[in-house]
Amino acid sequence: MKMDFEKLKKLSPDFFAFLEGFSRKILPKKEAVSGVTVCDLGRERTVLLELEKRSEHVFIRKLDILKNTFRDQSPALVLKPFLDGKKFQKERIRTALKGHGVMIRFIRFPKMKVEELRSAMKYEVEQYIPFELNDVVLDFDVVEESLKSDDGEKMEVMLAVIKRLELEATLEIFRNLECRLSVVDVTILSAMTALEYFHPGDFSGHVGLLDLGGEISTLGIVRDGKPRFIRDLSYGTLDLHKRLKTRSNLTEERIEKLFEGQEASSPEETQAISESLEGLIGDLRVSLDYYHEQSGQSRSLAKLFLSGGMSHPAVLKALSEGLQLPVSNIDVLAKIQCAPEVDQTLLKTNAPLLPVALGLGLRDA
Repeated sequence: MKMDFEKLKKLSPDFFAFLEGFSRKILPKKEAVSGVTVCDLGRERTVLLELEKRSEHVFIRKLDILKNTFRDQSPALVLKPFLDGKKFQKERIRTALKGHGVMIRFIRFPKMKVEELRSAMKYEVEQYIPFELNDVVLDFDVVEESLKSDDGEKMEVMLAVIKRLELEATLEIFRNLECRLSVVDVTILSAMTALEYFHPGDFSGHVGLLDLGGEISTLGIVRDGKPRFIRDLSYGTLDLHKRLKTRSNLTEERIEKLFEGQEASSPEETQAISESLEGLIGDLRVSLDYYHEQSGQSRSLAKLFLSGGMSHPAVLKALSEGLQLPVSNIDVLAKIQCAPEVDQTLLKTNAPLLPVALGLGLRDA
């Protein structure tokens, strides 16, 4: 799709930055620009990181986990004390989006040059998305350049789409804070970047990645070092909290302590957590079956990794037993070093929340 990038750049630097480097997850990576600020916006918690990628590790200069106590409070109000007070730099901020206005599709086209594919997109893409083309910003990457099929040689393309209204709402948050965004990514793709960096051996195999959000979770599957399948699930940490309150007498304070890793769960609480995850496990089974059917892959996933706010041992155990699959968190701590002022307890306690933010910092600009 031909676009006047110079005109776009003058009209909206933020949109240009988004279009210029939206999803480079399946291409050779360049070294990330050092010293970037990352903001992973969440309904319940927001992760703020200032980091740089070094040759052997990620160096974290600053870290804060911001709790949105009222959940519907404006993100700009939550962020204001940290970005207005110059605690974090306000230039070259990176963030990511997920939700109903964000969509990723894997599409097969007849083999052609990238320039031809870009031109064909404006005629073909609307049949694959439930939005008007004028209402979205999109980008694509070629996953497989050559696939044999009964209809001739094909190429597989990963198409990423964001509704303009969703993107504009996020840009407005940072405009109000007088900050400048340099990267807007998709949450699951940022988590995949972290998985590739922290678990390169697994990334080159056949694994799943479940990013657990407040209201929506996203399942991604990586095979042979490339994204192959991505699907949103209407289940998140808020659903788990609601189900736990319904099935037991757990208070919100007790639930928070459990999922912040402050206390172990009792046998009764462990059972309640397991029962509360039955809907999510059912959705995951259906999604995995669909992936195998569509891809023609009989090989099972070797492992499922978690990213997000439900990484309690009881959650890992319930998912592993329900899916009959090893389930673990992305281990980010082994390749992280920190400035002296970074709170190590805060880092270790919230490590499961960090993959998206770290992936944002690791990706090429």
